[in-house]
Amino acid sequence: MIIFDEKQNVIRLDNGRILYLIYINSEGYLETVYFGESIKDFDVSLSRPTGGEESTIYSISGNREVEYPDGYKYGLAPVELSVHASRDKRGAPLIIKRENGSYVTDFIYVSHKIYKGIKNLDNLPCAHGENCSTVEFLLKERTRELYVKHRVTIFDDKDIIIKNFEIINNTGKDVVLSRAMSMQLDLPSIDYTLNHFSGRWAQERNRVENKVLDGVQEVGSNRGISSAEENPFVFLKSENAGLDYGEVIGFNLIYSGNFKFRLFSDYYKAIHITYGIDDEDFDWVLENGQSFITPQAIISYSNNGIDGMSHNFHSFIKENLITYRFDKEYKPILFNSWEGCHLTFTMDSMLAYVDKAAETGVELFVLDDGWFGRRDDDFDGLGDWHVNNEKLNLHRLIDHCHKYGMKFGIWFEPEMINYNSDLYKAHPEYALTGDGDCAHITRHQLLIDFSNPDAVDNIYNQMKAIIDEYEIDYIKWDYNRRVLEHFSNNLDGRHQGEVYHRMTLGYYSLLSRLTKEYPKIMFEGCASGGARFDMGTLYYCPQIWTSDECNPARRSIINYNTSFGYPLSCMGTHVNVSKIMDYKQKSLFALFGTYGLEMNPNLLTQEDKKALLDTSELYKKYHKDVIENGTLYHLRSPETDNWYIMQCVNADKTCSLILLMNLMREQPHSRYLKLKGLNPDKKYLNNLNGCTYYGDYYMKIGVNLCETWRNEFGCELLILEEV
Repeated sequence: MIIFDEKQNVIRLDNGRILYLIYINSEGYLETVYFGESIKDFDVSLSRPTGGEESTIYSISGNREVEYPDGYKYGLAPVELSVHASRDKRGAPLIIKRENGSYVTDFIYVSHKIYKGIKNLDNLPCAHGENCSTVEFLLKERTRELYVKHRVTIFDDKDIIIKNFEIINNTGKDVVLSRAMSMQLDLPSIDYTLNHFSGRWAQERNRVENKVLDGVQEVGSNRGISSAEENPFVFLKSENAGLDYGEVIGFNLIYSGNFKFRLFSDYYKAIHITYGIDDEDFDWVLENGQSFITPQAIISYSNNGIDGMSHNFHSFIKENLITYRFDKEYKPILFNSWEGCHLTFTMDSMLAYVDKAAETGVELFVLDDGWFGRRDDDFDGLGDWHVNNEKLNLHRLIDHCHKYGMKFGIWFEPEMINYNSDLYKAHPEYALTGDGDCAHITRHQLLIDFSNPDAVDNIYNQMKAIIDEYEIDYIKWDYNRRVLEHFSNNLDGRHQGEVYHRMTLGYYSLLSRLTKEYPKIMFEGCASGGARFDMGTLYYCPQIWTSDECNPARRSIINYNTSFGYPLSCMGTHVNVSKIMDYKQKSLFALFGTYGLEMNPNLLTQEDKKALLDTSELYKKYHKDVIENGTLYHLRSPETDNWYIMQCVNADKTCSLILLMNLMREQPHSRYLKLKGLNPDKKYLNNLNGCTYYGDYYMKIGVNLCETWRNEFGCELLILEEV
């Protein structure tokens, strides 16, 4: 809950486990006097910084020095919103350029209000739910009618804080936002490591841990999307913290475009964090009477280690972010055609794919790239979203799926266009280009200018025509290149600094219209694999393709690290043709994700089909209760150990699934695996050895792995069920 302590002039956000205190000082600045574990009593005067230079200011009109009466350390005190172009040089989240060219941005307190719930954001994905409370501060720029609404939300049932700003221009003139980030957080100690997740295509989310030192450390993307190179999810880990102990503070952003997480520390050894939209090439013209809303930044606080932070994020994403809701007991088992045939297929070959896929327990057949326009290669088709009737009869294919009781899904890449396409020939202005006659291309395609509402409407109308004519249950939404040049033919020179953000808003606009009009269709996000794996996409899409790398040895690292910030239930993971394991082991690996298949089903042996059918039954029996709705524990990391081990426990602790995989062959030696999250007083039956032990035995002594599970990439599923 949130209360206002009038005696101390402090806003207290407290859910009984974490506490966030904001002091409204005598000068009207919001000081962040505490963030951490909940405590019963607090003295603001003892928590504020001491030392440093005297906090005085010279009044030019009064020809005198003025000292802040309550000892406010200007430029040193932890605050919610730093002043820019003045004494505070740590870096402000908001910069709003004045008409005369001055960059001074100085907001002071006017009022506040406290309310139940969280505000819905126009045109942006955002958190939802009534299990939270919000304080909304109204701040005013010191010398003009420019206002900021600063919102801070705390959840009752999870240790999550949400922040964002809304800038309102009532000056009578246009102003320019040179920076519009979502949050600031000042912490009193430097004793953390910064953990972020870097990579590239098919090698997403490698965990990198850097000690926090003096200076600036930044993590971000300037590629038009959240990117494979860096993910918006980062966390600070106290130097003595581990998986299940110590202080960890996680950060994420409900946004799919360019972002920047900036951490600054100086000789005072405190941490200053700003986080939000990357300000590279960002200049937003805010007209008089208009407002600009920044994306919501999410902070997860844990004093129970990395997994405590993960549990906060997982429950938040599942309960307070994803908007799509399944009307059945579990998600259908998915088969995707891409890896089996790519663009080369016929009507007969697709009918045969459906026949053979049905023999593996598949419940949703997805036709990937190649069904539209003149799409026989990468050079044509994108932008022309009509069925290639010479290549296949889509009605017949869908009817064939329905004969087996299968649902049908289809692939789109709505934000891209080929230069040979009919759409490009009719509307070359729809393409995002450079300033001139040159535009770099990748994959023989250009980006559609989604800052142009006419271009978005065109794609919407084309997609709507397909959806209205054909019975479609699922759409895979792909995005296979990055923004290089970012010049819009639809905007004048004054507004070119808005292109990146307007492109992201266009993406949300199209997704929002389609998901609202067709609420029963499940959309899955994809961007050359996991290059747009972010909270903004998850708001509309309950799952995202985690990576194009499906080799379990490499995918184990990607899945393990992704699951620190995102739940397994949203991580697209499929069985494919990788030779590193047999189909039984590959399917068990894919079970710890959304689970699906992706290969040429005509090449499966009877033994392969049986293995897939067996895992399909495991999926139907356990996945919803244990993996999707359960609690995940990270037991062994494939980046630091020879093992990849993750454990899921259902809510009432009657069942647990443990995925066991080793990377290299091992000789027999003493090896016990201690489990987590079980009820110590319940007995559990072990499916691998038929033995029954109490939960405290499994958690204090462990599972005996001394003589088994030794071959390279051996993968087993341990199931513990309450007796």
